[in-house]
Amino acid sequence: MKDIINVGLIGSGMISQVHFNALQTVPGAKVVAVADLNQERARDFAASRGITKVFRTHAELLADQEIDAVVVAIPNYLHAPVSIDALEAGKHVICEKPLALTLEDAERMIATARRKGLVLAHAEELCFIPKFVRAQELAASGGIGKPYLLRQCEKHDGPYSPWFWKPAEAGGGIVMDMGCHAIECIRFFLGKKKVKSVMAHMGTYLHGATTQEEDHCIIIMEFEDGTVGQAEASWALRGGMDSTFEIFGTDGVVYADLLKGSALRAFSREGFPGSDGPSNGWTFHDYEWLWNNGYPQEDAHFVECMLEGKTPVESGEDGLAVLEIILAAYHSAGIGRKVNLPFRPKGIPYPVDLWLNPRPELGAGPVSEL
Repeated sequence: MKDIINVGLIGSGMISQVHFNALQTVPGAKVVAVADLNQERARDFAASRGITKVFRTHAELLADQEIDAVVVAIPNYLHAPVSIDALEAGKHVICEKPLALTLEDAERMIATARRKGLVLAHAEELCFIPKFVRAQELAASGGIGKPYLLRQCEKHDGPYSPWFWKPAEAGGGIVMDMGCHAIECIRFFLGKKKVKSVMAHMGTYLHGATTQEEDHCIIIMEFEDGTVGQAEASWALRGGMDSTFEIFGTDGVVYADLLKGSALRAFSREGFPGSDGPSNGWTFHDYEWLWNNGYPQEDAHFVECMLEGKTPVESGEDGLAVLEIILAAYHSAGIGRKVNLPFRPKGIPYPVDLWLNPRPELGAGPVSEL
């Protein structure tokens, strides 16, 4: 059995930088290659990090027999085809969220991983955030009685790359970018209980001149045991970023503020060079951003699963479950009604289409085919 996983990064943007830093902390992993169509960026990325192999295409990287696993960190519409190519080439896959744009593609990814006996990991770091994990532990101890509402909220004023604004590349707006985080955070900490229904509201409030996609959403999930999950995500928040997780119970409540509870509070008129995001005005700076956001723990778990042949706690099947909820949320916002699950419409090219071009004929109940 191997004692180390050699990893290739597909993409050299911001999230690849995060995964590189996280994997540097994992004894069982070594990043040995990067691929990006933007060769200047890829070469700079590799040179500054001591990576010796630089490829232009993912196909060239996948042909390297030294590589055991890849991180797929490229625009959403490429997640499925590139992940399937990697799995067919015998590589384990850590795929950034969302898993895919269509249910059909997500199912193909899962089927390929099963057939090849490989790990398909759904990169959802909120499930590994120490502060959120501790919040769930406090709730599970019984100290707040029976939880009846879990609420996760993540907001800032817009994405870092232009492709996020384009439905054909992103599949949708804030729901595809950060709403998927909130959905799975709640679902994960409820033990992945079955979601019975979804009700959603969304709109474009701040970025209408740039995109037709939604930049704010509120998604209400009703679980089979009656517990309620509220996922709120926004690209329309002026003034920094929020990320909170709250658990309400019959005898108490737990509040977890990821960014402000233990951060440094600072003011700068022009901003702080090298910051992760906008840093002018009053801002909060995390003293150990990578660990507090769960990335080293996430990648360490995925690598352990690859080395030991285990199924990750965030798998392709979880990515598929999140995608079904996302489709139900767009459909609910489009028709203005609660949508019951299962909701598995076929032939929807981009999830946001269900909101931009409502399909009332799909109804609000279980649907298997168009």
